[in-house]
Amino acid sequence: MSAPTRSEREHYQKLVGRQILAIYWDELEGQALPILVLSGRDQNGHAATATVLADPEGNAPGHLDHRL
Repeated sequence: MSAPTRSEREHYQKLVGRQILAIYWDELEGQALPILVLSGRDQNGHAATATVLADPEGNAPGHLDHRL
């Protein structure tokens, strides 16, 4: 297993202390896509959310996307 990069560590660190308040469902290429609604706001002042994607580009192993 490779070690996480600095940017990966910083990306996921922003989730620490948040709570999942709700889950709503969207779709991506015809597949159900869970959107986690988190406590707090994102960097643009919108409701904080996280989405489970394959990777940042959507085509490889796990990545939890957020705009925190």
